[in-house]
Amino acid sequence: MRLAALSIVVVTCLVAPGRAAAHSRSPAVALDYRLELSRTALPGVHAQVVDGDRSLRVRVDPPHRLLVLGLLGEPFLRFGPHGVWVNRASPSADADRLARRGTGWLQLTREPSLLWHDHRLTPPASLRAGASSPWSLPIALDGRHTELRGTFTRVARPPLWPWLAAGLVALAALAAFAHASPRHRPELAAGVAGVAAAAALAATTAFATGDAIARRAQWIEVGSAALLAVLAAAAMLLGDRSLRTWAAMVVGVVAAALGLGSLSVFWHGVVISSLPASLARLATAVAFLGGAAAVVLAVLTPTRGARR
Repeated sequence: MRLAALSIVVVTCLVAPGRAAAHSRSPAVALDYRLELSRTALPGVHAQVVDGDRSLRVRVDPPHRLLVLGLLGEPFLRFGPHGVWVNRASPSADADRLARRGTGWLQLTREPSLLWHDHRLTPPASLRAGASSPWSLPIALDGRHTELRGTFTRVARPPLWPWLAAGLVALAALAAFAHASPRHRPELAAGVAGVAAAAALAATTAFATGDAIARRAQWIEVGSAALLAVLAAAAMLLGDRSLRTWAAMVVGVVAAALGLGSLSVFWHGVVISSLPASLARLATAVAFLGGAAAVVLAVLTPTRGARR
């Protein structure tokens, strides 16, 4: 049983999809840079940098018309009262994967709003922690040339040692209690698994609701964490100690895998979450360490005495 349980843990952790940190189109939970827009008054133009992932959302109120210029100063995107068009001859359209190279204008939406991934919002790699650098995007609003402006800011990595120290203390306390009272390991495993499941649910929900372009995979993780919490609650009510132990093990494996996929929050300064960064990191740590601890406790639980 113990060998099989450990195999489950190892395989699950290896196949668990890691989240992106800064340079992927996969769901990102942590980044090195914060991208911000300057509060420049542009009548009828509503712009937003989305999640720091080089995505820009622009909406233009009728009757205003907006032209976004491309990499070479060429017409790139055209916003009007009846939608948004992309210039197929623009190198930017091809680079940003909005249209294949060709001729003429292609309508992208019937609303004067668009979200796109603009490579000109790539932060400079040489920027030091704490330093900022300006960026701009040339536009023409109602025929008048101007710019969307903003700043890149590199945010320093958080110190890792306090989290490691706190985790070691918590694990040592659990180990001491489990060693002193081996008969209560099933209850302890189920309780720790429940805490890990609640933390996984809090973390995944915060990441999904904190991302303005949350993807389906993030909401699937939220649903998985919710089912996990229900299973953890049911495990506490099981009278059969063996079933309780196995339930705690399953909950622990999945909670640890969800936490593992979000560990990048500990080595990047910007956390994309509806919770404060410190609370998002705490929930991630509890999900990962609590889930792993629940599995170990379940594996080490005596198999004799199946009933309470």
